[in-house]
Amino acid sequence: MWISEQLLYLLVRAVYRTDVCQDREMKEAERDIDKYDEYRAGRIDHILEAAGRYGVPMEGRAILDFGCGNGIATGQYLQKGASSVIGVDVNGQSIERAKELYGSESVRFIQSGSVEIPLEDQSVDTVVSYDVFEHVGQPDLILDELYRVLRPNGKVLIGTFGWRHPFAPHLYATMPVPWAHCVFSEKTILRACRRVYLSPWYVATHHDMDSAGNKKPDKYRMDEIPLDYVNKLLLRDFDSLFQASKFQHETYPIPFSSKWARWTRVFLGVPWLREYITAYIWVVLNKTAAD
Repeated sequence: MWISEQLLYLLVRAVYRTDVCQDREMKEAERDIDKYDEYRAGRIDHILEAAGRYGVPMEGRAILDFGCGNGIATGQYLQKGASSVIGVDVNGQSIERAKELYGSESVRFIQSGSVEIPLEDQSVDTVVSYDVFEHVGQPDLILDELYRVLRPNGKVLIGTFGWRHPFAPHLYATMPVPWAHCVFSEKTILRACRRVYLSPWYVATHHDMDSAGNKKPDKYRMDEIPLDYVNKLLLRDFDSLFQASKFQHETYPIPFSSKWARWTRVFLGVPWLREYITAYIWVVLNKTAAD
């Protein structure tokens, strides 16, 4: 155990200051919550570009932002032409912050449960879920809920990635070693993360701070990455999940754009390899008028 932990710790030190995992913009955003909000707000163009490319209507639609977080992107759908927007999230603190900063008559925020969405049947035209579905603990039940609240001919745009993604555990700051979770045990990974976290060269992120602005002392003490944090679904699991839902669906895999991994593009169509070399997937779910 000690040897593998030490090896992983040394690997982190070797890549920590590179852009293998995160570029400079993202690193700076991670270290300040206001800059992080600005960074997330900037992703709206990325989402809208995908929506336009895959035929998911936004303009003039009632939009549900599923997993809205603190709402930084939610209101921007209104600015881009939506008729109204509702943001839902399971995190009550995030919802309260969203209400305070971005709430209005046309932009509402509601705390949801883990398996239910507190909206009426057929009350929205379009659903957007960006960087959320890899965290959903019971995605089959949530898909039923999205189907229920969506109007006929409505569409859902989901952006996510699978558990064989090089940084799937979402430990970007302390574990920037690609595919570490495919080689090392989760216990080893989390012990190495704790060593990194306590090292004098580690630069704390805003996620590391408590409400008083002090660095949290007890991170990474568990032996496994909890399923209520990342659901650990593979791409094939997502395929099966969407296939079993009431929706019609299409999946669009995205290759890596990083200079470190552009060579992987030619292997994107290989079923086994695609689990490891797909940077992201966009999924479009369609509720037909007949339904």
